[in-house]
Order: sequence, then structure tokens, then C-alpha cells
Amino acid sequence: MNKAQELIRVLEQKFIKNSDKDRALQQQRYMKSSMPYYGVTMPQVRAITKGSLKQYAPESNQEYRETLIYIFKNAEYREFWYSGIEYADNFKKFITQENLDVYIEIVRITRWWDIVDYVAANFIGKALIGSENISKISRKLIEDEELWVRRTGLLLQLKYKEKTDFDLLKELVLKMAHEKDFFIRKAIGWMLRQYSYVDPDSVKSFIEENRDKLSGLSIREGLRVINKQNL
Repeated sequence: MNKAQELIRVLEQKFIKNSDKDRALQQQRYMKSSMPYYGVTMPQVRAITKGSLKQYAPESNQEYRETLIYIFKNAEYREFWYSGIEYADNFKKFITQENLDVYIEIVRITRWWDIVDYVAANFIGKALIGSENISKISRKLIEDEELWVRRTGLLLQLKYKEKTDFDLLKELVLKMAHEKDFFIRKAIGWMLRQYSYVDPDSVKSFIEENRDKLSGLSIREGLRVINKQNL
């Protein structure tokens, strides 16, 4: 049994011990998940995972990659995915461009906002901030056949604040503005709203200039902070 398998076994024992069937059903309904839950709360998941990680810390980047993929591919309950996020986040020195393919694979496996949005902003975005590769990779991601990979291409600058490449963001938004899916339209508005904290005038001007291209949802989300503050 390798370290990844041992980690899963240890987590499973602790999740079962802290399981709650009623909460599990509520969590599954809320997340519209086909994957079941143990009914462990997120604070419990974090505490359980962090309490187990010292013993199973990766000794190399290859081990980090293999463990992450093993966790996400072999999870039978959703809490294991949340533990996978904690694992990836705990060993920050491995959050690099070398592992972008692993993070994209996690997006393809999970295909839902609770995992995808965190991976986009905290792993892919963090690995790319300040990199000359961000434009090329963002453009590639938004052309992907998988909706959640396209959403990732939009959201990876979510936490960049003043470091946001607004010209790139505008380009991506206009390339995706034709999409009908709720999660793409929501992501467009979310990104515009986030940047409106930095430069509300530029966001407002961009939305006004492109009202005929943007969905009502994207416009409402993008202007939410601006309208609230009467900017």
C-alpha cells in the first residue's frame, strides 16, 4: 500500500467516525451531487485532513502529483475531494506551473463549482500570477470543450486585484459572451465585479460599451458593487 492509499484509508476511518446520515443527505441535495457524503462538516474535514498530513507529506513533486490524482480519481465520497484540496493547499511549494496539468485534470474530474472555483483561483491562478504564460494559457482554457475548464480560464485571475490583466479579461469576456450556460455567464459577471473593486470606472465603461453582447446576468453581477456604492 503506497502513501496515497494509506492516507485515503486513514481519512476514511475518521470520516466514518464523524459521519452524520441526515447531514449527508442535506449536503448531497444542496450540492446536487451524484456522489454521496459522509455528512462531515467542512471544519471537521479540514481538521481531520490537516491532522493526517504530516505523516503523509510528499517527498517530491512527483509524489505530490500522484497523490492528488489518486485522491480525486478514487474518491467515493465527496469529503475526499475536499481533503484533496486541503492536501494541495497545505504543500504550497508545489503550487507551480509544472503542476497545471494536474489541476486541470482535477477540474475535469470534479466538474462542479465547489472544487473548480477553488482550484482555478488558488492553484492555477496562484501558479500563473506574474507569469508571461497567463495570456496563452487563459486563451487555451476558454476554448476547451469542457465547460468547467472554460470557466477556469475566466476565474484564474479572481484574486489578482490590482495585478489583474484587465485587457486580457476583457478579451476573454467578449470571446465567451455568446455562451448561454449559467455558470459561464455568472463567472463573467463575477470577474467584472471583482475588478470593479479596483477600477469601477473601467468596468462600468466596458459594460456600457458591450451591453448588446453581455447577458443580463453578467451585467447585473458585474455592476453589483458599482450600483450599491453609486459609483
